[in-house]
Amino acid sequence: MKPIIPIKNSDIVDSIRELKKTRNNISSQNITKTNSALNLAKWINDIPIIYYPWGLQAAAIRFKNSLQENSKVHVIAEDIVEACHNGIVSWERKSKVKPILIQGRDDYIKTKKRWVVVKKYFKKNKIDYWEISSVNGNILSKLINLIYVLDYCSIYKAVLLKTNPTPVKSIDFVKGKM
Repeated sequence: MKPIIPIKNSDIVDSIRELKKTRNNISSQNITKTNSALNLAKWINDIPIIYYPWGLQAAAIRFKNSLQENSKVHVIAEDIVEACHNGIVSWERKSKVKPILIQGRDDYIKTKKRWVVVKKYFKKNKIDYWEISSVNGNILSKLINLIYVLDYCSIYKAVLLKTNPTPVKSIDFVKGKM
């Protein structure tokens, strides 16, 4: 990755250390109220919309794709900047869509302000939402850790829905027609 992304060896070591901490929380060995991935899976119903800042787009899109493939549910993903422009308008109507806010611990100052405003709007309009924050550290630690937690969430959601994640008949259908 070094030729593409400026990553130091210490970034890799840090991300592994954070993953080990996270493992204890989200593992299937911890099916308690402290398991953040399981809690989010239980909270998701209807159609989740994932709001994310630009720097965490990879984790958000991966989460959308994992939920769709593993849990077989519809999911929407939208950048928080766009959500504060046209996307916020759709919340003027009652909806079965449920917002999930993926936030970075050190998001850009204007992004942090957007999060505050969006959360105030949701609270004012009694729109239930879920927040998930990245770990502290470098971008690799943040992305890898979020992907780890959110992938587990998608698997837990599949289990809760009694959905087998492995058959992907619709993908096979499309591939068969290409």
